[in-house]
Amino acid sequence: MKRRFLQKIILPIFAITVVIGLVATLALTEIGQRFRQDSNQEISAIVGVAATGGDDAEVITNLRNPSPEQVSLGAELLRQYGYFPSDYASNSAVRFFTCTLVVILIVLAVFALIVCVYFCWHDWRRSQQIIGLIDYMQRLGERVYDLHLDENSEDELSVLSNELYKIMVLLREAADSNQKARQQLETALADISHQLRTPLTSMQVMVDNIYDDTEMPVDVRQDFLRSISRQVESMSSLVMTLLNLAKFDNGSIRLQQLPIEAGELLTEVRQKLEVLADLQDVNIVLTGDLRAKARLDRRWQVEALTNIVKNCLEHSQAGGEVKITVINSPLFLRFKIRDTGEGIAAKDLRHIFERFYKAKNSAAGSIGIGLSFAKTVIEADNGQISVKSEEGKGAEFTVTYFK
Repeated sequence: MKRRFLQKIILPIFAITVVIGLVATLALTEIGQRFRQDSNQEISAIVGVAATGGDDAEVITNLRNPSPEQVSLGAELLRQYGYFPSDYASNSAVRFFTCTLVVILIVLAVFALIVCVYFCWHDWRRSQQIIGLIDYMQRLGERVYDLHLDENSEDELSVLSNELYKIMVLLREAADSNQKARQQLETALADISHQLRTPLTSMQVMVDNIYDDTEMPVDVRQDFLRSISRQVESMSSLVMTLLNLAKFDNGSIRLQQLPIEAGELLTEVRQKLEVLADLQDVNIVLTGDLRAKARLDRRWQVEALTNIVKNCLEHSQAGGEVKITVINSPLFLRFKIRDTGEGIAAKDLRHIFERFYKAKNSAAGSIGIGLSFAKTVIEADNGQISVKSEEGKGAEFTVTYFK
């Protein structure tokens, strides 16, 4: 630090001071030379006028405007008595030159001292700021985010402090987000563990019964096997949905947006849910501009819409219908999916798209992940989803894909 201070501050100031001193000395030397010449010429004129004599008025007139002959006569008389104007100056000229040089050197010394003191203070202040920033960077590594900006100037260190403050804010937000994500992951893992533990326990019990009871009636055995098959299918669906959600969360899935007609997309969704619709005795009705087109990823949007329509079917009464209306505009393609079920309670409405959230009227076996998965997929394809509902009046989901 001292070596850098000496190289960057003291040496340049010393060099500048020396240069200014030399220039001032040369200038004063030239001024002194001119002053000496003028002074010696005046002395020569006085001696020449005195030598020529005359009355008082004539002498005064000649002193004010001496002739060249009088100046030359005076200079000659001075040389005769050992005074050489070219080599000597009058005492006043010597004193003027000496005093002026001393004053300039003192001014230069004071100036250099003031500049050195200023730069010493400035360098010390910047060093303290740098030390503070280094200390803060070290504390950042220890997850201490307490940078306080006491000033807001426009120098480089202040800009660096501001940038560090921005980084600190981002790190704090990331830390809070990671903490929240960790808590959500712990909750999700607990929910998944609970969701898997129940069917696994049930399957284990049924398998043990089949294994231990060799004389079990055939119809009971078949019921057990069908139940095991349904449990396996349910767990497989859960695991696949969770895997797909994880892929969307980490960005490993790349959607392929290709032109597709709304009617074609919704027909595929209806075909996948035909069996469930028959079991629930609910009709799926497609209306609106079914020939409208949009650029979407067919596979994933079919999965998302299937989850939404499936939720509507499960909450519809027998003999009801799920109506899907297509609305087309230059800006978006919109699907309004409305059922005739029991609706969603107001306290559940704001949480309906949260993962593993189960409303009070959730279907039996629901794990609260279907609508969350649908929301993730729709938003990944530049879409939005919303819902409005009143208890006893059904629910209406609105899915909008922006063009």
